[in-house]
Amino acid sequence: MGRDKDKYQHSGQSPRNMGRPDPSMFQSKQVDIQIPMPLPYAIAFSIVVVAYLAFLALVVPTHITSYFFGDYTYPGGDDMEFFLGSQVALFIAMLAIGQKADTTVRENIRKIREESPPRDARIRLDAGGVELESFWRGATVQRPTSDDLGWVFEPPGPESWENVDSLFTADPDGIIQEHPSVVGTPTPPDFTTNGILVIMSTLPLMGVAMTIPPLLDLDSGSAFIIMPILFAIFTAVSLITGKRSRAAIEVPTQKVRSIAIGDAEVIGQVRPLSQPPTVVVDNDPSKTAEDLVVWNWLYDVYIEETYINSDGERETRRYWRDIDSESGDETFVTHDGTGGMIVEPGSFSRKKLGQPIITWSCSHSSYAQLKKINLWRAVRTYGSGRVIEHRWRLWGLSIGDPCMIHGSATTLQLEATEKYGITKKDPPNSRIALLGTDSEAMKTTIWRGTELTNVALAESAFETAVIPVIMTLFATTASIICYLAL
Repeated sequence: MGRDKDKYQHSGQSPRNMGRPDPSMFQSKQVDIQIPMPLPYAIAFSIVVVAYLAFLALVVPTHITSYFFGDYTYPGGDDMEFFLGSQVALFIAMLAIGQKADTTVRENIRKIREESPPRDARIRLDAGGVELESFWRGATVQRPTSDDLGWVFEPPGPESWENVDSLFTADPDGIIQEHPSVVGTPTPPDFTTNGILVIMSTLPLMGVAMTIPPLLDLDSGSAFIIMPILFAIFTAVSLITGKRSRAAIEVPTQKVRSIAIGDAEVIGQVRPLSQPPTVVVDNDPSKTAEDLVVWNWLYDVYIEETYINSDGERETRRYWRDIDSESGDETFVTHDGTGGMIVEPGSFSRKKLGQPIITWSCSHSSYAQLKKINLWRAVRTYGSGRVIEHRWRLWGLSIGDPCMIHGSATTLQLEATEKYGITKKDPPNSRIALLGTDSEAMKTTIWRGTELTNVALAESAFETAVIPVIMTLFATTASIICYLAL
């Protein structure tokens, strides 16, 4: 990422002061039914719909005739495993595509980025894509061309933190345009295409429960014990993940210049307290990144493994196996235009960084570090199966990036202010730091992105709580009726 080091240099485009954003653009409808976009998601949505129709036409009649008419029609052998796997895959695909369904807020954000892309979006579009480092070695470097968590409006440039008297004073242009006090606090719509797909996923999940007994040679009545258990698990997961995704909505955002001691939500831009060190991934000088204040990387390998199934037949499966990982961070300043304050990311246990910023990969035959591999990694890598491909993914929060932080605003001790170079000339907010100390009311977290972009990806309480609970009640009632009928 060294070539991206100057990504925040002036380009002469999209000045910040183009007028205040219209908050009405980010207010959701109660019911917002749209096709998933952009085009790849729309295609995937179409495939899922076709697969669901096939499920209704072929799989549902199989379940009905096998359980209620005494005509056993389930496939045998390995086909039964495929029968189960296809229903599980359909269920997961419906949930995944549903989360990508467009809403008015997401559509407006996409239009703003297309019509007047901020500086980081232009850089990402120009530098993104897959770069073939070596055809013969199968080595590639991939950078995303878009980022759902990137800036929507033009952010402050490096002139805001380079060669300034203080990192903690207000910017001349004032508060950043994506602050909730400017764009408002968006809320997800109550019911979207995602809600429709979640409801439709009831049948595939019921089908999974009905497939397990014949696969494991269990009594047919056990399907109606398994069914409510599966739905209860789904509801519990949905409740937990939904509450976490909506956490930003429930906490009011404070301005840095007037922040109060205690639990606080701050939205701003990452600025350097000092120049972060170069991140070297997996001790490989060819895999480096600059300007990261929070980062983690994961190294995994693609395995082809032959095994003996339950029928004594030889089968082959492929999967990714985690080998090694590492994370790190540097203290930084978050600045919302009204002022800056210290953030100590090492004290946070939860960091949501979004998609990988760089992915490196190569074929196994060209793995340059093969001879230097240690015993532990050798066991992890070659313990079973054949290695096909090596992959390294890097996630990070970079200088200039947007960030949203739920932290504990705490007064810095004298030694800390001296360590960070804070003087009496700096404003009062310079002596307050955000720490990752949880309280009963708040789970401290660092998110990449602003409240606007994170909430745009969130789902409503109706879709993550009410609908799953209704589905569980329906499945439980149906299970009781079917169990008694059988």
